[in-house]
Amino acid sequence: MSTKFWEILLVGNDAFVHDILKEKLGDAVIFHKKLKVLHAHNAEEARKIIQDNKDIAVAFIDINIEKLSGGLQLINYIRGQISTTMRIVIIDSVDSAVPTDKILEHYDINDYRSRACIESQKFFLTVRAAIKQYQQFKDIQDKKDEIYTKMTTNEVTKLPNRLKLSENLSSTGKKSLILINIDDFSVINNHNGFDFGDKVLRAFSRFLLEKYTQDAQVFHLDADVFAMLYTQGDTLSTEQRITKVKDDIYNHLFSINGIKIHLTASIGVVLDDYGNIIQKAEFALKEARLYGKNNLKKYSDDLTILRTIHSNSLWTGRIRDALSEHRILTYFQPIKNLKTDKIEKYESLVRIEYEGEIYSPYHFLDAARYSGQLFEIFKIILEEACRKIQTSSYNFTVNISDYDLKHPQFMAVVKKNIEKYSISPERLTFEILENNSIAKHKEIQKTLNILHDLGCKLAIDDFGAECSNFGQLNNLKIDFIKIDGVFIKNIVADKNSQITAKTILDYAHQKNIPVIAEFVCSLEVYNYVKKMGIDYAQGYEISEPKPELS
Repeated sequence: MSTKFWEILLVGNDAFVHDILKEKLGDAVIFHKKLKVLHAHNAEEARKIIQDNKDIAVAFIDINIEKLSGGLQLINYIRGQISTTMRIVIIDSVDSAVPTDKILEHYDINDYRSRACIESQKFFLTVRAAIKQYQQFKDIQDKKDEIYTKMTTNEVTKLPNRLKLSENLSSTGKKSLILINIDDFSVINNHNGFDFGDKVLRAFSRFLLEKYTQDAQVFHLDADVFAMLYTQGDTLSTEQRITKVKDDIYNHLFSINGIKIHLTASIGVVLDDYGNIIQKAEFALKEARLYGKNNLKKYSDDLTILRTIHSNSLWTGRIRDALSEHRILTYFQPIKNLKTDKIEKYESLVRIEYEGEIYSPYHFLDAARYSGQLFEIFKIILEEACRKIQTSSYNFTVNISDYDLKHPQFMAVVKKNIEKYSISPERLTFEILENNSIAKHKEIQKTLNILHDLGCKLAIDDFGAECSNFGQLNNLKIDFIKIDGVFIKNIVADKNSQITAKTILDYAHQKNIPVIAEFVCSLEVYNYVKKMGIDYAQGYEISEPKPELS
């Protein structure tokens, strides 16, 4: 809005009316600003003036310019394509073919004045009131624009955000979308501070803008996730440009506060598609991250992540039904002492019966975790193990995940079952599943140490794979280590498996921790691990898991 004058437009072919406005408004000052009168003698002139002058406060339009009701057509044009804030006042210089009440009812105008009013002293008040309305509407619109801009802009990089991307995707037609997730950005924040991290984000946004805005719109969706939207161009050329992005990021040297850093990114891509393409790109991004850092994955209907989601959705309902219908079963697999060749304990393993078939955790464990039903399963297996301890001479082990250990009722459930079945806690061993490392979870470590102080034994399951590390043995009171089965089942022929198993065995024995070999699947493997000096063995060579003790 101009700070010097208000723009007033007069549209009409009556020269007398134009002269009146010049005379009455030429030297007028309203709300500390002069008036600038723009003159149009027909609709075509009016449209050009409106297009060239974006801050017209008030338009006085002769209803009968060029033809009867020609002014009404101009009003529809202004309201439909130009402005809803401009105040429009109809001037009826001759008898209108359209009754006044019909005009007020069907056209978006703000006032209706006769030629006699234009000539009277009251006309100045009409102009002043219209300008006041315009100013108020303009202030409201500016505030709305300010709020909208804030809502659709990322605060750190000033790039359009997820909401703006969703708006841009609402238009028809196929589009291509790329999601870019900076690898290990949390490490940057943790090591250098959040201010430095914000500077990295701004530098990364500048890189994307300088490199790709000729073809794509750039967005900043979340903390370390950016997006680029391609709305035109052939699919092949778009795909070629997109697949080059990963290498462009990898090869670029970013300079932050004089510090030179390289970044890598995981990238999810949707090509020439429509309908929920943000979600599709997120699926592709998750798939890319499954394979580690600096990977790119294009969306397709057979992504592993989609199959996992489908399986989780399927099994979530099955688990819920199995819980309510008591079809969560406990199977037991013996663990043999290789020094005495006797069964000393059993591992308690969960199974689900569904439509007459028995399913192992491989099919449903992720779904149970995903749906929040994992702890309910744990409670069933724990109680069955305690019941077996009460009625047999064997010790029993129960698997626990970080999810179980974080549950607020975990210790209460353990103590309740020990008391209910009057069992000695040292006959109960908890195997810590290593699908998520517990090395840095102080609260989990605290819970495990409380569990051990209660008298229960602790074992680390699947040691040597994925998140396992020897530091766990220094932070926890561990009673047993299970070497991951991947190193046992091929140990006779695989040199690397032999080295890994021997390293774990030697380290554990130096700390006086017995070692269990799982996946002992043949007599040859059994004899090999026994000769190595491994303390216990578990696997199909001894017995498969069964619903009753062997």
